[in-house]
Amino acid sequence: MTEIIPRDIFKVRLPLPFRLDHVNCYAVKGRDGWTIVDAGLNYDPARKAWLEFMDRHGFGAGEITGIYITHYHPDHYGAAGWLQQLSGAPVYMSSADAALAGKIWKQGHRNTDLLSRMYLENGVPPALVSNMMGNINDIHSMVAPHPDATPLSGVKEVRLGDRCCRVVSTPGHTDGHICFYDEEKGILLSGDHLLPHITSNISLWPQSHPNPLDNFLTSLAENRRLKINLALPAHGKCFTNVDQRLTELADHHRQRLNMMKRIASRGASAYQVCMEVFRHRLPADELRFALTETLAHLVYLEKRGELRPSLDGNVYKYSI
Repeated sequence: MTEIIPRDIFKVRLPLPFRLDHVNCYAVKGRDGWTIVDAGLNYDPARKAWLEFMDRHGFGAGEITGIYITHYHPDHYGAAGWLQQLSGAPVYMSSADAALAGKIWKQGHRNTDLLSRMYLENGVPPALVSNMMGNINDIHSMVAPHPDATPLSGVKEVRLGDRCCRVVSTPGHTDGHICFYDEEKGILLSGDHLLPHITSNISLWPQSHPNPLDNFLTSLAENRRLKINLALPAHGKCFTNVDQRLTELADHHRQRLNMMKRIASRGASAYQVCMEVFRHRLPADELRFALTETLAHLVYLEKRGELRPSLDGNVYKYSI
């Protein structure tokens, strides 16, 4: 089915070297130039795709007037510094995620140590932890150079091309995830917050908010106040059944919470819960996200008083 996207908004489908093999960035054409939403990874195939897009649409990097980043994850933030150097355009992102980009990407070794310790404390076997951390340094090379980012602190509206868009705070996938909402036309550039077929990864990270799933479910509930006719997501096709998707995403996480509570009620580490929920064998890099997503759900249940953690030797176990 052909996607119906406004004529001034262009989807820039950039390759990724993961099983999730693409990210959708967006370029919005205006009278004074082009606005970019999200940047992709900074590696050769993505840089080539950006240059080909500019050539195909007959504009140079100097005509980019602003670069807006929905969140600090590498497939969105990674090439922002390269695009800024190429264009001279300002880079904007939320204050929370600008701070996290500094902690996660600019202090990489410290964050890696914190993450390894968290996995060990939650029952992951030491040899497996080493495998899970193996390719993180490769990711760090794809987010440099870092942009000189301007935090959108207190900014309620921005111009994307000729469109006036509200900055919508949607924490959950990251602490400072933002979407851009054209209220007049009912269009939401949704980043990783709302995706058409897969669910956003909601993970507990060492330096992130202590209850990210609560943030995400709250964001979904608040999104119902918006009249969204079309969502432009970072992965997959643009979609119009936004209210239905909001319900599906909330239901998915409630079902996952019930499953994890049932497993943990017998007494289990986060790793044991994760292995039972994600039954198929996961590659080490995907297990990294599966474990942190499991933790986000267990912590949510803990905060609600439905589970309690206790230390069993050097490993935390959850139980009712």
